[in-house]
Amino acid sequence: MKLQSLIISLCLVSLTACNGNGAHKTLSKTENEAQTKVIEYIRSLKLKNPERAKVFAQGDTIEISIKQRKNSEAIDSLQLFIDGKVNQTISSDPWTFSHIANEKTMGKHNFQIVAFHEDGKRGNISSYYNIKSNIAPKELTYRVVNTFPHDVKSYTQGLFYHEGYLYEGTGQHGESSLRKIDIIKGESVFDRKLEPNYFGEGITYYNGNIIQLTWRAQKAFVIDAEDFSQKDFFRPPTANGEGWGITTMNNKLVISDGSNKLTLVDPNNYSKIGQIEVYDEKGEVDTLNELEYINGKIYANVWLTDTIVIINPTTGQVESSLNLEDILSPAEKRKLIEGDDVLNGIAYDSINNRLFVTGKRWSKLLEIKID
Repeated sequence: MKLQSLIISLCLVSLTACNGNGAHKTLSKTENEAQTKVIEYIRSLKLKNPERAKVFAQGDTIEISIKQRKNSEAIDSLQLFIDGKVNQTISSDPWTFSHIANEKTMGKHNFQIVAFHEDGKRGNISSYYNIKSNIAPKELTYRVVNTFPHDVKSYTQGLFYHEGYLYEGTGQHGESSLRKIDIIKGESVFDRKLEPNYFGEGITYYNGNIIQLTWRAQKAFVIDAEDFSQKDFFRPPTANGEGWGITTMNNKLVISDGSNKLTLVDPNNYSKIGQIEVYDEKGEVDTLNELEYINGKIYANVWLTDTIVIINPTTGQVESSLNLEDILSPAEKRKLIEGDDVLNGIAYDSINNRLFVTGKRWSKLLEIKID
């Protein structure tokens, strides 16, 4: 009996110890109330400055101010969040933040202001501004080092170089195709025509496949680079569903859609994984068309111009530009009857450091050297 009583006593002591060390902690009434207290957010703020979507240059001072709505308790303090991170806190009137626009990436930046009211309630308001470059792009010069023939029937929409051949995607309904080109002769050695209802756009090479965009059909084709057979297709995850230009950058696809936005795409499942907004010192640089990734930068034709812009893919800033308006003679330009038969097509031979350009229905392909 003594042994049994001792065992029971030890068990009781053990249970008491467990209860004391928090293993079976029971919260007090005050602690329960603190944990279940819900913060009430109210519509107590109006945004005075800046206006929604306003564009600022890098380095500008942005005045962000609010006005308190009527019938809300006095404000104890305000907190400013920029892109989800706490930026500043102020605790006295005037309720204005001075924020220096030192963001590195161009385009949209979200901000949120949270008001802590004296009655414990909170006000909340959100908006955004845009950032543009504060430096004009550097104007580059070039020289033509080689000229090759180009099929004047080719309405060039996409271009890239791979293992000794030029690959070209052409557009227009009923004319769109994918071609493997002998550069010296300017002739196609292998063709794949698109169905007449498709308007072909940009092309790029990735992991044994060629991705060919279409304009407004919301479809991109995945084509075997050897025999040009179709292996798959997908909807470009651009904002408008359109495809203009495409290139491959560090195991990612980059797609333009005619705006100033470049969509980053996972080439394994074709989902959107990011976005680059492109700006120079004047603002948005839109109608970005054919793309080529060269030595860490994105080269882009600007549609209906003879300009190529060179974009920093990390920031979206146009760092330099190349004006090719004089690359064709006046007589050659007069032969381009259609209004949009302009410069379009950039290809880079990374092995031999050769840069090729051409245009829609141009009679020649030009190898240029940027000075």
